[in-house]
Amino acid sequence: MSEDDLPPAEEHSILIAEYALGVLAADERIQVEELLRQDPVHRELLAAWQRHFADWLAEFPTVEPPASVWQGLQQRLFPAEEIPAEPPWQWNNPRLWRWTTAIALAASLVLAVLVVLHPAQAPAPTLLARLEQSDGNLLFSATVQRDGRQVLFVPTGKADWHDKSAQAWIIAADGKPHSLGLLPAGTAVLLAVPAELSAAVSGGAVIAVSLEPPAGSPTGLPTGPVIAQGKITSL
Repeated sequence: MSEDDLPPAEEHSILIAEYALGVLAADERIQVEELLRQDPVHRELLAAWQRHFADWLAEFPTVEPPASVWQGLQQRLFPAEEIPAEPPWQWNNPRLWRWTTAIALAASLVLAVLVVLHPAQAPAPTLLARLEQSDGNLLFSATVQRDGRQVLFVPTGKADWHDKSAQAWIIAADGKPHSLGLLPAGTAVLLAVPAELSAAVSGGAVIAVSLEPPAGSPTGLPTGPVIAQGKITSL
């Protein structure tokens, strides 16, 4: 499925994720900021994506290049010229522009060295599920986070369960449903996965949503109709 084919809510989820990473063009950033200003659901989704990416971004260490790297670059760029203690800061001074260009070049070289010495580790594949109704319409998108310890549910629109609650379930290889928790109507929610179920929240498992009493299933198993389900796949 191409990005143009995605439902509006899922397209907004992707845009907000890219906004959280800082990879959008200027016009797309303006579009997302307008969505965030108008709708608290989108603000909650942005906060969820920021939490999702926080651990991944924290894996990149802060590296301070040694002073010898900068000194070596200075000597190679200007071997016979001393750096004036107080350079003249006239905008039409050729030396000012030459040093500005040199600093930019040196910064690029240092960045290239750091990338070679400390290559970024490939992130784990993203696990997600499209929870569709029996007619094929998307009801929720679910994204697995933190090595199976959390699942972010994003509804495609507002819903009224008529004195019922929507309850999420994970169905692993044993075929038995395990509750993940209740899903509020019409708003994104991040559900914690019990430690004993984290291994089950993996590619190939199924996430389902059933309608239950307001406080959830009284038996620990689905008692009402299943209104949506989908298999977890990796990107």
